Amino acid sequence: MNLNDAEPNKTYKILQITGTYRNRLAELGFNPGCKIIVTNKHHKGLLVINCRESQITLRTKEADCIHVEDYDV
Repeated sequence: MNLNDAEPNKTYKILQITGTYRNRLAELGFNPGCKIIVTNKHHKGLLVINCRESQITLRTKEADCIHVEDYDV
């Protein structure tokens, strides 16, 4: 599933990043294997993500490039 389908307050693991925003997302710390938490989903298409102890807001187009799976601890 992509990050837009993720539920808030759940932990996910990044499987892969595709698309035109791949390099920008990698610079922000979004890399395969990284653990992330969706903390908030705004009605205007913005997602607030905790990644590597940083809080980052992504647009829908950027979140579509990130493919994740549930993270089981």
